[in-house]
Amino acid sequence: MIKNDIGINAGIIWQLLNEKGALPISVLKTLTKFSNEYVFYALGWLSREEKIVFFEKDDTKYVQLQGSFPEMYY
Repeated sequence: MIKNDIGINAGIIWQLLNEKGALPISVLKTLTKFSNEYVFYALGWLSREEKIVFFEKDDTKYVQLQGSFPEMYY
């Protein structure tokens, strides 16, 4: 996979998070049909750009867009 493809995958994941809010990483894999490796490449890209944050709830790892607040904070 080349750098451009990782950026495209990061954009797809960003769109999903923008539309659906915080999601478990496992759900991102299911929705995108990307392999674990490609999901983590894209998440690394978004994390490096400070576009996302990670958190854990009930032993499940979630990701959300920076500046978004999951329901657990309301």
